[in-house]
Amino acid sequence: MICRNFARASAPAKVILFGEHFVVYGGPAILGSIDKRIRVSARPIASTKIRINSDIGYFASYPSDRLIESRPHFTEGERILYPLYAATHKVLKDHLMGTAKSIGVEIQLSTDIPLGAGLGSSAASCVATVAAVGSLFLRPDKDWVYSMALRAEKIIHENSSGADCYVSSFGGLIYFVKNIMNKKIRPKKALSLIVVNTGIKHSTKTLVTLVKNYRHENMSLYNDFANRATRICEQAVLAINVGDQIKLGQLMNENHTLLNELGVSNEIINDLVGFCLDKGASGAKITGAGGGGSIVVLIPNEYETSIISEISKKYSHQCISTKIGSSGLLTY
Repeated sequence: MICRNFARASAPAKVILFGEHFVVYGGPAILGSIDKRIRVSARPIASTKIRINSDIGYFASYPSDRLIESRPHFTEGERILYPLYAATHKVLKDHLMGTAKSIGVEIQLSTDIPLGAGLGSSAASCVATVAAVGSLFLRPDKDWVYSMALRAEKIIHENSSGADCYVSSFGGLIYFVKNIMNKKIRPKKALSLIVVNTGIKHSTKTLVTLVKNYRHENMSLYNDFANRATRICEQAVLAINVGDQIKLGQLMNENHTLLNELGVSNEIINDLVGFCLDKGASGAKITGAGGGGSIVVLIPNEYETSIISEISKKYSHQCISTKIGSSGLLTY
């Protein structure tokens, strides 16, 4: 039975500071929520439809009384929004079971997370949608939202580690090991970061497949990379705990070099990383799948304004100044 006629939720974007790609195969990662969010509102409608509308131009309508499979002839909007439909249908099915009602839901998304930038927009969308729709029927806790959202995100990224959905649900700075450990890290000093969106579109699926193939064909070398990535993560936790941002920046640089050796960086990204370091950044690296998307840059406070200005002069990239560790899921 419906207990509310309107609900809202929001969930944050994220940056991965260490461990991307390796986290898929059981290695640790350090990632944190940032103050860019996706906001979702949901309301029941007297129709057997699930209608989803996004402020970036995507719209889709699906049946609510049955779950249809994703189809080749789907429009771009229907394809992109399908995981949110599947999650919404599951919530409706679970909470209307045994009732005679056939209802639908109208969902509205608004975002200030750049899409395709490696900042976890798909995970944040899944988390906020599940929470908003679920709030029509119950007071969902974050564990339930995380579990439901991860099922939806795996439609997008089949091999998802769950890290993005986890940090989007719970917020903060997280040390994450797939199916084993999710531990909050409490920095001694606030981490002042900028995210630089290269604007280069990339396919997370393609890059994950590239790493999967590399691992299969070069297992010994991959294992060496994975061991190096684990060591970097462990040293990074120590550096964060004692507030050693010089060491943290060095470890970010080392992690970027490792990702470049793995094959998920390119000359454009490497040039941008080198430029930021030349202008005074403590560390800079890919965040997310790579191949485009964004880099994350650790900057001493006194250099933040000048580095952003220098990047703007040389590149046309969007620079986002942010603090890591913002709130996770919020419901209203």
